[in-house]
Amino acid sequence: MSKRRMASLVSVLLAMFLVLSACSTTDTSKTSGSGEPKKANQTKGNAPSNKKSSSGDILNELGMEPIVKEPYTLTIGLPQNTNVEDYDTNHYTQLLEKKSGMDIKFEMLPAKDAKQKLAVMVSGGSALPDIISMALSDSEVYSYGSQGYFIPLNDYYENNSFYFKQIVEENGLDTMLNDVTSADGNIYTVPLYHPEYGNEWDHRAWINKTWLKALDLDMPETTEDFYQVLKAFKEKDPNGNNKADEIPYMGHINGWNSQPQDFFMNAFIYYNTSYNYILADNGKIDIAANKDEWKQGLQYLNKLYKEGLISPLTFTQDRPQFQQAIENPDAQIIGSITTGSMSIYQTDSKRKEDMTALPPLTGPNGVCWSTKRYQGPSSRGYVTKDAKNPEIAFRLLDLMCDKELSINSRFGEKDKDWKFATDADKGTGLYENMDIPATIKVINNHWGQPQNAEWAEDTQPAIRPYQYGIGGMTWDGNEYDSQYMTAQAVPSYIDKAPEEVVLKVPFTTEENDRTSEILTSLKTYIDESTQRFIVGDMPFSEWDNYVSELDNIGLEEYLKVVQKAYDRYRKNK
Repeated sequence: MSKRRMASLVSVLLAMFLVLSACSTTDTSKTSGSGEPKKANQTKGNAPSNKKSSSGDILNELGMEPIVKEPYTLTIGLPQNTNVEDYDTNHYTQLLEKKSGMDIKFEMLPAKDAKQKLAVMVSGGSALPDIISMALSDSEVYSYGSQGYFIPLNDYYENNSFYFKQIVEENGLDTMLNDVTSADGNIYTVPLYHPEYGNEWDHRAWINKTWLKALDLDMPETTEDFYQVLKAFKEKDPNGNNKADEIPYMGHINGWNSQPQDFFMNAFIYYNTSYNYILADNGKIDIAANKDEWKQGLQYLNKLYKEGLISPLTFTQDRPQFQQAIENPDAQIIGSITTGSMSIYQTDSKRKEDMTALPPLTGPNGVCWSTKRYQGPSSRGYVTKDAKNPEIAFRLLDLMCDKELSINSRFGEKDKDWKFATDADKGTGLYENMDIPATIKVINNHWGQPQNAEWAEDTQPAIRPYQYGIGGMTWDGNEYDSQYMTAQAVPSYIDKAPEEVVLKVPFTTEENDRTSEILTSLKTYIDESTQRFIVGDMPFSEWDNYVSELDNIGLEEYLKVVQKAYDRYRKNK
């Protein structure tokens, strides 16, 4: 017998011995009453090819670690992030392997074309990894699921979940799976859930408090107040340099809620950029962009523009150009901006210290909304049709929802990159003003940087309720930290959305096919027309033609499909 065949036989006999030993040993350890996982006595060795045994033969009981009783190899396909130094030696990967007992192999998908690569694999009949882990839209998940490429997980959630169930029960998230249930009633994903108040209410504006004080002006509360303040900024030399260099308001293109309509339109009509300008009233779907109130908002912004209170650069300059203006070294020249985060400024910027949040304004008809953005669960992990053992694959995705692993997947290695806050940190939480206690103390913030602590960009399932994400972070006392400034701004914006807001409507593949082209054309036309109305390229005498063109593009057909999908979604919630 050759040495290679002898070595192979020894490996097989050893694996059989481990299984027989596990079966003959009575394990009296059970999940503790606290819900903490119990540790099994098996250790993970070098994984041979997976054995064709039933899940019951391979898996430890729910809540026991490691998950498998014997070495097991599992493959994961996910987009490659260039900030991850080595997925095999990555700290998060090693934690997963230790707690699961599995040897994880990666099939990397190109970062920018991961969806296209997956589509090519499917259409070409390639064998899929056990798990795909990446962000996909509701319609994409439905398409792969309904065609059998992703398997339904409904029964697995019921019978094979420990970590997901545990954190959901602990945090009162019982309805979470409603938002990742596909149009056919199946759940094809284990989700990512990481709500943040700063992202949920993110259509923010900021105003120069130093200038308000210099000119003895109150914080504006209405659109008329704001108009008068901008006029004063323009005409009364608030920076005191005897130059007419003040810019009352400025924005920029392609930024995070950085255009004037992102904030000011909410004083006229609810501005639902989270879901295609859709309105809902008692279940009835409509759109904002053809209403008289929309026109009134555009007329207000056009007035500001015509009087030189909105910089023309707002509609042409990119982020670097905008940053140059707001960080002007010679003098403070900016009176007001719209942006989702003050991280647009340099970390140690002195110009940022003049700025404070502008609360939502009330319009001439008493409207005062704040845009709410979807912060529910989103699809991330999928068990494929080619999974050698779907239950084991699901159990690994379930493990990713463990509280500490969920935190690791965002903040990195415990006690090196972050640690749990202690009693000494009480009162230092970023969102103490929202009754979220200090929970996470960041030691080394590597987000967006090269590192080997986590997979980056939240490409995998995780459950991080408010207190285990940015909402639970401690604050170092810097009043001009951008995250702290956001946290201080949020209470003025929160809960100022209509009672019924459309944030999510899961489409079937057929519905998506019917609406995707219409929606693309609608949004392009609405966005282009909005800018043209504001700057005066499209006179308001063209309003009726604008409304007619929306109908010509297919608005009625689009709303009809959305209504049907929304009715189904509401019924299933």
